[in-house]
Amino acid sequence: MHEVKFLDRGVQLILDDIARHREDPAKTKDVLWKAAWARGYQDVLVPVHGSDTRYEGTLCLAYRLSSGRIVVAVDTGERMLTAVDEFEPLPGVGSKVRLTAIFMGEKEKWVIKALATIGCGLSVDFTADVANKRLGDSGWADTLRNALSQARSAENEVTKTLNLQRMALPPVEEEPPFKDQIIKLDEEMRARISSAPLTPDEEREKSKLRTQDQANAFFTRRKAKLAEQYRVESIHFREKGIPELRAAYDKRQVRLQAAQAEVARVTKLLAENLANVELAGQAAKMIERIEEACLPIVVGDMSPVQTDPRGHFKEIVEMLSQLYEIATTQRRRV
Repeated sequence: MHEVKFLDRGVQLILDDIARHREDPAKTKDVLWKAAWARGYQDVLVPVHGSDTRYEGTLCLAYRLSSGRIVVAVDTGERMLTAVDEFEPLPGVGSKVRLTAIFMGEKEKWVIKALATIGCGLSVDFTADVANKRLGDSGWADTLRNALSQARSAENEVTKTLNLQRMALPPVEEEPPFKDQIIKLDEEMRARISSAPLTPDEEREKSKLRTQDQANAFFTRRKAKLAEQYRVESIHFREKGIPELRAAYDKRQVRLQAAQAEVARVTKLLAENLANVELAGQAAKMIERIEEACLPIVVGDMSPVQTDPRGHFKEIVEMLSQLYEIATTQRRRV
């Protein structure tokens, strides 16, 4: 049997629910239809409550009833879903939200979680009349373009500073592990001792050798002498040379790690900075598409963005990304 996930004729179902709770519907019907039509829908659907039921989309309506319950509408991009419940404080209309069905004991309940919000002094009102003059104010676009331009200029200056810092950094070359260095020094010591030339006394003694036994005895003594020399030098190397080398190695490692940390810091900041420059350009292009969609944007206090565009850069980009998503998911009215 096919599982029913949505109920059509949602506006009437919401009004029936309000009537069952003996609440005043007020302008519920009007605002529901306005929100639906603004997004290009001919009807709204009521999602069927069930475990693991959740939907993500744009919050298009948050209409509070006199009882305190709130009628919400969420545009998923495929359908307009509506529900009425006692919600926790909701994000502003236009925010990206997740509508989730939960159970509180045996009671069915809907909850909404904000995923991305509209800020920077702007809001969206899908229920406003087209003739509302506030919606014709395109000054918000120029304000955001100017803020992005200022933020991008500031980021370009940061780019120059970071590039100068990066060029001033000394080259960072890692050296082999201390153990490998000691092994190499020991091998060099062995090679140096074993390849040492004969002393003048040994040369004279060698010149007097006449038999094989004399030669064998000579080289046996020489090998024993070289072995003893290696033993003495290796003891001195372990007792004094290695500790001194280790102390010097540790100091170099501290300087190396500090240099690596500084390189990593500058590199990270430069990457973030260049990403911000790129984001500013992309965000400016988003504004054009948002304007084309003629979204019902309501302009509030944008002075914080105007006075500190770089400080609000992240908020501007996130807000424009959300408005761009709303604009690009706008359905054509038929």
